[in-house]
This record gives sequence, structure tokens and C-alpha cells, in this order.
Amino acid sequence: MKIIPNDTPIASSDRAFNYGDGVFTTICVVNDHPELLSLHLSRLSHDCTAIGLSIDIHILEQAIGSKIQAFQASAELKRKEASQIDDEKKPLLECESNPSQFEKSEIKYVLKVHVSGGEAGRGYSRDEANPPLVRFSQHPYPTHYDSLSATGVTLMCAQTALAIQPALAGIKHMNRLEQVLIKREINQADADDALVCDTQGNVIECSAGNIFFYTDNTWCTPSLTGSGVNGVVRECLLNALNEENVPHKVGEFTLNNVMRADCVVITNALMKVIPIKSITFADGSTSLYPVNNNNIDTLQTLLLQRLYKKGLSNKTEVEPLRYQSKRQES
Repeated sequence: MKIIPNDTPIASSDRAFNYGDGVFTTICVVNDHPELLSLHLSRLSHDCTAIGLSIDIHILEQAIGSKIQAFQASAELKRKEASQIDDEKKPLLECESNPSQFEKSEIKYVLKVHVSGGEAGRGYSRDEANPPLVRFSQHPYPTHYDSLSATGVTLMCAQTALAIQPALAGIKHMNRLEQVLIKREINQADADDALVCDTQGNVIECSAGNIFFYTDNTWCTPSLTGSGVNGVVRECLLNALNEENVPHKVGEFTLNNVMRADCVVITNALMKVIPIKSITFADGSTSLYPVNNNNIDTLQTLLLQRLYKKGLSNKTEVEPLRYQSKRQES
């Protein structure tokens, strides 16, 4: 494993560039705290092993900490520079650099961790002499998630179906062409996101998040044994539901199951748990769902308690390398 500096150009022989050979994770960093870090590390370890890449998860954890410290130092420097600007120049600074991201109340951004299969010549076979390459990138937090949390998300049903490939199911790999096609559909439909099925008609996920729906006093989420990405918030919530003995089920579900649900949410590491207010199906019909719901509140609370290490039973986050890759699914 080799950690690459941010400003290093991507080589034309990089296997992630050529074949999508690699995995990644997207971490929400709030006030220099990487949320659900243990689950991100566990998933990276699991996913790298699944595609035959060898990484040192402990060195990677240290590198993430160092990267966050570097971003923190940079933000502090920019904050000091902003404070030294004359009053008449501050409006210009605000227009150009949006210093709200440097306010002391909360600094929130996205840290992406990319693990590439390394560099090699032509052909699909890896050069085992070239180690996996790790890159970091920092991105602004998508602030529209805050408003969607209050108003709810509108979904359409994607025509693009996910291929069934058990060897890659659950892995957040760099082959994302299916999601690119789905995102085109979402933009054309002017929806917030899409409900996505596999080629057998089973509901799997949304374009960039997992889905949970509440029906018959039970939280349900699709099995990911054939397709989809096992998100860290999905994993955290399933652990929490199990620990707190909240009825839940992981299984195969159709669009009809979701259509009849009492409430529906979408989850990922950045948006956390956001309610879905409507789903428009292929026949043009639309189902409406409540945005304010006690069951959604319970799910959000379970996650928040674990984000801040204050679980209902004083439990903390799952330790690294315990990612439930073989969860029992019915």
C-alpha cells in the first residue's frame, strides 16, 4: 500500500482509471471528527480483501487522522486571514470564498478515500510488484441535505436495473456506470433520487444511498447478496436495531412492498437518515409518505446516539474489522 500526495497526477496506467479497479469510501467530517470511522475502515478492509487488494488498515487510519489535521490547520489559517481583512473588504471575501465554512460553530466537509489497484501495463492482470495506491480528496459538504431532511425526498423509479453479481455485491467499488446512467434518469425526471431494482425486479437501493421502509411494525431493508452497496449507515442501523431489539427484516422486496409502506427513508454517510415524501412509479402513479413520523424519529435517534457514542445501552461504535459482510439475510 502506498499513500499518494494530493497534488500527484493520476498516471495513465492507474488501474482505477483504466478499469475501475479499486474501492472507495466517503466520510463525513464534522469539527475534525470523522463520523463512523470504524465502519468506514472495516468496509474498506472487507472490500479490498474481496477484490484481492492488500492494505494496512491501521496505517490507513493514521493517514486519515493526519489528513484531517492538515485540513484543520489549513482552515485555521484561512480563518485567521479572514479575521485580518479590513471591514470594507469582508463582503468581497464572503462572496469569493464563503467563509461560513470556517465558522467556529461547525466545520463540516467530505473526505473521500480512494484505494486503487495500483499501476500496471495493458491488460486486466495486476502487476503484483505495484502496491495499491491510496488517495484522499476533500469536498464541500452538500448543504442541500439539510433542507431535504426537513422537506423530504422525492423519488422516481429508475428504468436502469442493477446487474446481479454476488462476487461484487455490497462492495463500494469504482465501477459506477450503473449509477451514472441512473443519475441521468434522475436529472431528466427532476427528482431528488431514484428507487433502483435489480434485473429480477427486487428493490435494492437508491442511486447513492440505502433504503429502509416501515411496514407491519417492522423496519425492512433489501438484501444486498446480489447487488447494491452496503452503506456504513445501513450497517450501523442494522446493528442498532438488533442491539435494541427493534423488529427489523433484511430480505427480498418488490416495489409493491415499498408502495404499501407506512414510511420510507434513504440513508448514507452524508445525509444520515432522510425521509422520503413521495415515490413516482413507472405507471405514473405516486405514493405519498409522511415526513414527520415517530418511527423515523426512532431510526434517526438510534443513529445519532451512535454517531456521538451514546447508545441506548452505553455502547460505542463497532470496532474496526468487524464489518458484517456475511449478515444473515432472509
